[in-house]
Amino acid sequence: MIDENSDISVERILIALLSVFALNSIINVLQFAGVITASLGAEAFDIVSLDMFVGPVKASVYWLLGVGVLWFVAHRLGARQGWVLFSIGLVVSVAMTVLFSGFIFRPFWFVMNAAQAALMGWVLWRLAYQAPASERQPSAYHTTVGGSILAMLCGSVVGGSVTMVILVVTFIGSALGEFGEVMLLVMGFWLGGVFTLGGIPFLVLHSLGLRRWYGMTLVGAAAMLLVSLYAFGGFLEPEMALVMAATGSVVGWIIWRVAYRRAPLER
Repeated sequence: MIDENSDISVERILIALLSVFALNSIINVLQFAGVITASLGAEAFDIVSLDMFVGPVKASVYWLLGVGVLWFVAHRLGARQGWVLFSIGLVVSVAMTVLFSGFIFRPFWFVMNAAQAALMGWVLWRLAYQAPASERQPSAYHTTVGGSILAMLCGSVVGGSVTMVILVVTFIGSALGEFGEVMLLVMGFWLGGVFTLGGIPFLVLHSLGLRRWYGMTLVGAAAMLLVSLYAFGGFLEPEMALVMAATGSVVGWIIWRVAYRRAPLER
């Protein structure tokens, strides 16, 4: 049980803040890219710029600053339950929406952003606070830094290989002379994508104690589905979006399978 008696430290606070900042920024960037692509279709590639990344990241910075100040006050007052940071995240999101958009905003995106902010607030609480050592239950799965990095590399190789197969089947004979260059490009994208879109959620799930196979499997599917919103003009090509989601789920499962080992049974 996690309550006002829970253990907390400067290290855990920093880890929680950095993890939520990274995770929130990734979600914001993907949402922004998805909206732009769904609106403009293929023309979205013509306006890709640094602003597409800077804006969503700035939003995460402002949100986290507001949450951090209110969190400090709540912590000093002894309000350290999960619902407190959940509510703080929601309140800051609403305040930012009114501050930057006034009272004229789209209800759908307002609800989506509010739900995301509240969830990020809960994740921040869950990462920062830890139950007293006497109440902690050992996890059935454990991993190491080396095992986690190896898992990411294996996921990158599998994802890149599946993508190359899809490209060869789809565009067979059209660019075989550039096969080597395309393969390096695809592997590079997958390597960066897995460590960013997969690595950060992996660390968050691990810290939350969510270490079952379905966690990373769902993360992989969701990440690739969001990427498809950007890469293929929303759901204009649903077959490709489903293929990418399936590929992401397989990669997520492989990352989990390589990274984790079952803890030895006590005798």
